[in-house]
Amino acid sequence: MPITRDIKNRKGISPITTVALLLVTLLIIGGIIYMWMSIQNRAGNAIQIQSIAKDQNKTIIYVQNIGNGVVTIDSVQINALTFSIQTANCTVASQETTTVTQGQTAMITINQAYNEEVHIRVICKDGTFYERVWQP
Repeated sequence: MPITRDIKNRKGISPITTVALLLVTLLIIGGIIYMWMSIQNRAGNAIQIQSIAKDQNKTIIYVQNIGNGVVTIDSVQINALTFSIQTANCTVASQETTTVTQGQTAMITINQAYNEEVHIRVICKDGTFYERVWQP
């Protein structure tokens, strides 16, 4: 006896399900494109801690922009503490600014001195960061 299939009784995907699947697919594709574009926008940025000095009750961190473009220094983490960087404690080429152009070095002053080994991370507004362990 041959197997017959009744095509009239078969059900496909409903139009509502189809629209929902298309919307979810478009959202996923949009998210991937957004992440890719944000990575591309900061791909050329890079900083490096050139040196660190202790001056009485202060820690001075010299950070150089070694990448392409401009970076804006946002914060410095020393061990578990986070210090917000403002123009008052950041100098670039004798100007009070947190913006560092390609090749320039910023001098960041933290009003706290350390006598033991510390983990320092400098973070820019675009997410670029550099970290280093320092022993005074």
